[in-house]
Formats: sequence, structure tokens, C-alpha cells
Amino acid sequence: MSLSFHINFNDQCQAAFECYAEVLNGQIGTLLKFKDSPAAASVAAHRQDKIVHANILIEGVEIAGADVDTSQYTAPSGFFILLGLMDAARVQAVFAQLAAGGEVLLPPQKTFWSPCYAIVTDRFGVPWKLNCGT
Repeated sequence: MSLSFHINFNDQCQAAFECYAEVLNGQIGTLLKFKDSPAAASVAAHRQDKIVHANILIEGVEIAGADVDTSQYTAPSGFFILLGLMDAARVQAVFAQLAAGGEVLLPPQKTFWSPCYAIVTDRFGVPWKLNCGT
């Protein structure tokens, strides 16, 4: 059995996965565009370069994603991706990159359970909680 996450993007899936590959040392496996899939004939011309399926592996965890039509897009809610990092410096560095163009909910700070914890929604609308230590 395997467990992964699938995130719908507002026509920004490729940019998001390229960002995550850089920021989180992820490895993109697939970036399949509609025009290169069996769905091409049923998709409008302006959506042919959008992503029908993508996946990225980050530290052994797979995240899948796709672009949905803007009229059908709903921002992710009710969950956060919890990212455990080994030290405060790494939390702050990842936070700074994910916060660029996004929304800071809680800047990096010490909590009773962590020497460095932060919450951010990135510019792609994906919510993250960054935690230092175990």
C-alpha cells in the first residue's frame, strides 16, 4: 500500500512543482500536459498546456497534482502539509521561500513543542506547517 496527496491547482501545477523541486529538493516524476494525453481532443485549446497529471517525490512522500479549470477551482482547505525539518535554520529558509508571494499565518518562532515552527500558505494556495525537530 502507498499513501500520497493529490492537490488541485489553479493553472499553476507546473510552476508549483518546479518550486517544490527547488525549495524541498523534490524529484519531479511526471508533468503530463493535456495536449500529450488521451484527453487532448476533449480539452479547449487554451488548456492544452495545462497539467492533467503530475507527481513529485519529496523525502519519500509523493504529492500528485493537476490543473483544474479556474471556474472549478477551490483553494485547498481543512488541511496543512506538515513538513518536519531538522533545524531552525532550515525551517526559516524553507519558510522564506514558501512565503514569497504567499500568506504568512505564523512566522517562524519557538513554541512549547518546537524550537522553530511556522505556518504559511504559498503563492500557489497550498497550506504548509513547518516544524523543527521531532
